[in-house]
Amino acid sequence: MKTTYLVYKQVDGVRQLVAATQEEWDAIMKENRGLPIGQRRCFMKDCFEDGDELDCMYIETTAAEYREWNSENTIAQRKRKVGSSYSFLSLDAGVPETDLESLHESVPSAFNLESLATDHLLIDELKTALRKWKPWAEELLELYLSGAKRSCTNSLCEKYRLSDRAVQKRKAAFEKFVLDFLKK
Repeated sequence: MKTTYLVYKQVDGVRQLVAATQEEWDAIMKENRGLPIGQRRCFMKDCFEDGDELDCMYIETTAAEYREWNSENTIAQRKRKVGSSYSFLSLDAGVPETDLESLHESVPSAFNLESLATDHLLIDELKTALRKWKPWAEELLELYLSGAKRSCTNSLCEKYRLSDRAVQKRKAAFEKFVLDFLKK
């Protein structure tokens, strides 16, 4: 493994990143340990493969750049660590030693197509029955299904020019009709 240290130095009156020796690096790290966090020199670490060898670079940065790099690096490391505890399989892959052609055939699911189709048919039949029963009943079903059972009273009072009590009676009659329909 090859390690390179790039630190800021004054070269010809200009501050530049320059490769430092191991001794210079050790001196900087020793000096950093005695300083408060706000006065320490900050370094980013970047590792990459160069042929068969791993190269690591420590690059001096500003405190703001270091915080941004450290945040991104911490997230990447956590994702890598968590990701290593999982394996990924294609659902199209065959399953050895079974008659299954792919994992699609064996993955359990809570999704029940038959039940979903039956529910749609039942709702369609209920809407038809409600349309025949009262002209406002299908609208009330839509309000109930959208979760507006309690909040729709005022809007129905205004729309149909009814009192609160009249709307409550319609709701009670509607609920009784739906329960009777579902008992069939």
